[in-house]
Amino acid sequence: MQIAQTAQTAHAREWLFGADPRQRVRARRTLVASGVYLLAAVGQWWSARIGLADPALAHALILCLAPGLFGFYLLLRTGLTQRFADPALTMQQMIFAIVAMAAAYVINPPVRGMLLMMVALVLVFAAFTLSPSASRSLGLFAVTVLGLVMLAMATHAPQVYDPTIERIHFAFAAVVLPVISMLAGDLSAMRARLKMQKAELQSALARIHRLATRDDLTGLVNRRHMEELAEMERRRAQRSGCLPCLCLVDIDHFKRINDQHGHAAGDEVLRLFSRHAAASMRETDVLARWGGEEFLVMMPDTRPDEARTGFERLRRVLSRDEAWGEQLHMRVSFSAGLTAWRPGEPLRDALLRADHALYEAKAAGRDRLVER
Repeated sequence: MQIAQTAQTAHAREWLFGADPRQRVRARRTLVASGVYLLAAVGQWWSARIGLADPALAHALILCLAPGLFGFYLLLRTGLTQRFADPALTMQQMIFAIVAMAAAYVINPPVRGMLLMMVALVLVFAAFTLSPSASRSLGLFAVTVLGLVMLAMATHAPQVYDPTIERIHFAFAAVVLPVISMLAGDLSAMRARLKMQKAELQSALARIHRLATRDDLTGLVNRRHMEELAEMERRRAQRSGCLPCLCLVDIDHFKRINDQHGHAAGDEVLRLFSRHAAASMRETDVLARWGGEEFLVMMPDTRPDEARTGFERLRRVLSRDEAWGEQLHMRVSFSAGLTAWRPGEPLRDALLRADHALYEAKAAGRDRLVER
């Protein structure tokens, strides 16, 4: 019963906010703003009902609030804003809110001073969504719009909008709102710096993880990480009963390449061999550089006869001229020792058996795979 209710709640949330996580956050914020507009519409209706506002103008403003009530949420929820630079339409929503409050300033003269605080609240929200420059621009826009409204009303209806009071209101708006927008811009800049620092930290952690788990030359799993993966595979195999195969692979006559062509050429051979070996293995196989010119392959849920297929495929690839390109004169073969990892057996014992098989492959003339 509880599971069914949880599923229904999740389905309702997805229907209301969408499936995409980012779009869900935008839709939720916009829906909250729609709730604020709804309360504002109710307040405006009540203000007209008790005689604080002209009913005709109040009803007109309520109709004009409809885009805030429904329009922005529907645009975001349907995904029509995804093509825009700011899919949340943040600046557009805030400009709409400021213009709506400027209109409310005209319609509700007895409580117009309170509306200046609402404009300040909009600018505070800018700190969490807009860039620093956009926050400051929004503050300038708010002062300009309110200043024009105050000037117009003090000029055309001085009996209701006392010019002295309007000057006080404008002084408040001209001093407080730019300061709020400046602070909002600073907070926005701090938020942007923290976001950048978080991205840099994540990138650094990714680099550290790569350095800790990957061989720098070949990009393959390194020995330490391979031992960790092998232990995880051993535990998994004990539960499932499907044992892996292990294979030690050694490049034939690699020392000759270093002696004749230099270590840089040897490094290039290691990189080429690693790339072709990784491409020849299955996605579930793990290929690691075990040390020097030696590699270890772990093949989960694999029988020895199945494991041979990948190595024969690699042998065919390495025999082709196009696999070596300009390094054709450094073409190499490999010897391999293959073994099945036995139940309950320590990794070192399985590797020792694979190493003995590799030694037999080299003793038998190299360029071959021996199974033990």
